[in-house]
Amino acid sequence: MRGSLSVPIRALLTLAVTTGWFCPVWAQEWQLNASASHFYMQTVKANSIFEVHQFTGLDGSISRDGDASVKIDLTSVVSGIDVRDVRMRFLLFETYKFPYAEITAKLDMAALQALLTTTRITYPLKIKVALHGVTQDIETAVTVTRLGDKSVSVVSVKPIVVTTDAFGLTPSIAKLSDAINGSVIATGATFTFDLLFESGDKIPALRAAHDENEKRKIAAENAPISAEACETPFDVISTAGAVHFKASSAELDTGSDAFCKVLLISPTVAPRSKSRSRVTPTRSAPKMQTFSSPSSGHTPSSNSCRNAASPPRASKRPAMATRGPSHRTIRKPIGPKTAASNSAC
Repeated sequence: MRGSLSVPIRALLTLAVTTGWFCPVWAQEWQLNASASHFYMQTVKANSIFEVHQFTGLDGSISRDGDASVKIDLTSVVSGIDVRDVRMRFLLFETYKFPYAEITAKLDMAALQALLTTTRITYPLKIKVALHGVTQDIETAVTVTRLGDKSVSVVSVKPIVVTTDAFGLTPSIAKLSDAINGSVIATGATFTFDLLFESGDKIPALRAAHDENEKRKIAAENAPISAEACETPFDVISTAGAVHFKASSAELDTGSDAFCKVLLISPTVAPRSKSRSRVTPTRSAPKMQTFSSPSSGHTPSSNSCRNAASPPRASKRPAMATRGPSHRTIRKPIGPKTAASNSAC
């Protein structure tokens, strides 16, 4: 009898090992499914107006040892109002200097083995958040749900409250408030998320999708920009006061050039022209103020802002603002603002 049982038991053990019954469910790599994941921010202005923003540019992974990371492309913020999105990117987050936020954590793989016997657990998560050049530790609870052998979801149990002081964003809130005629904006926001991680043979397809998204982003950065697409970004430049010329030069300084390039390729600004050459504004296009350099009398040379707005020409009007003897700030385009730019944040 004992000998007759040995063969079935050995066969069962072999099956258990080969199918993963005895293998730790988390002892493998996991990749974030960005298209099926969501990351939201909720803000309040004028004491009673609630606004929801979504970050669509996500990337993340979990290693075999439990090192987890989620990278958030702050330029991907979407609220449904174009001018509000542009202001959030460049007045609040200053994405021309800090384009990403990153969340990292060390997971307790032993605690997660409970998913072998149940489909859902509540897990106390300790994360490090790097945002706007500052890193802070945050504790929160998440619900981890086993959706299958190769899929798990991670969802915030409740909104995570983050104050602007914690990440040096209070001056940015002041700029944002000035841009909407001084409306009060709460100096804190809440964040919620639901993230889908997948493993095994699903990882190659997820990585391929990520690489394809990166290619599209690079293509957008190098695509020609129409005059219409410049209207909202230049309106934000007027408020930001972040564009300056090099000393004794007609060219933009390094920081200003980066600001303009990122500003003009924002994903939710108006559609780009399909032409391979840059589009010169027509009479119906918005007119942009140009400025002369004291040393050269020319507008900025081959930089994104100038190329997208108009061909080189000498300015007959003086600069509208100065910052020091060699830096001037672009303040304002010629012509009235649109209704949307005056009312939306």
